[in-house]
Amino acid sequence: MTNLKTKFVRTRNRARALPAGTCMQEVSKSGRFAHALVRPAVLVAVSAILIGGARAADMPAADNMDFEPIASAGSIWTGPYLGIEAGGSHSFADVKAGGQKKDFSRFDAAFGVFGGYNWEVSRVIWGVEGSATYLGRNKKGQHPVLGSIETGSTWSVSAKTRVGLPINNFMPYLSIGLAASDHSLKANGRTKNSVGVGAVLGAGLEVAMHDKWRLRADYSLTGIIDNKDTFGGTQAKRTAGNHRLMVGISRAF
Repeated sequence: MTNLKTKFVRTRNRARALPAGTCMQEVSKSGRFAHALVRPAVLVAVSAILIGGARAADMPAADNMDFEPIASAGSIWTGPYLGIEAGGSHSFADVKAGGQKKDFSRFDAAFGVFGGYNWEVSRVIWGVEGSATYLGRNKKGQHPVLGSIETGSTWSVSAKTRVGLPINNFMPYLSIGLAASDHSLKANGRTKNSVGVGAVLGAGLEVAMHDKWRLRADYSLTGIIDNKDTFGGTQAKRTAGNHRLMVGISRAF
């Protein structure tokens, strides 16, 4: 403690021994040094403000900038479209006469055209579609009671609604509607033609490609047709329908 007190006294005495102007000189030097540091800092700040203002003046006004809104994922599916399709068709027909029943099913190539219109509602695609399809030729065979017969469906037209859920450029969908299909039965030298209207159910997957072109795979089941006719005094009952898998290409407009 004695040593610390002695050092404090010596330091105080030295400070008293200094001339009065010495402290002021030191303060003055410190002030000049601080001033020398502040001036460049102020100049730098002012320069930055001026340069920033000039750059901001060169930028286009926000009101004049053109922004292209990004279309929603489902918007590529909206509007009218028209296409063609081809695939496989399985027409089935059961003919019952005199207590005997036989199946006259036939698998054939199918071709068709289709077109419709889509709307987007809450990112779900709703649409209407019409189609006309060639189903193939009739089936020839022998019936235990009627003898040689020829039966089948050769064409079908349909009107249906579709609902799809777009996932980027893919859209799985379901469809339901009505279909009108012809059906003929030839036996004992007589031919009976009829057109039946029934439900049509379907499902598929559609892919949006470049430049408004779309590719799809579509499955549909056409409603059952029941008819009764008399051939040479023998009553025959036929039950028929069709289901098919088609690959189609269409273009949106």
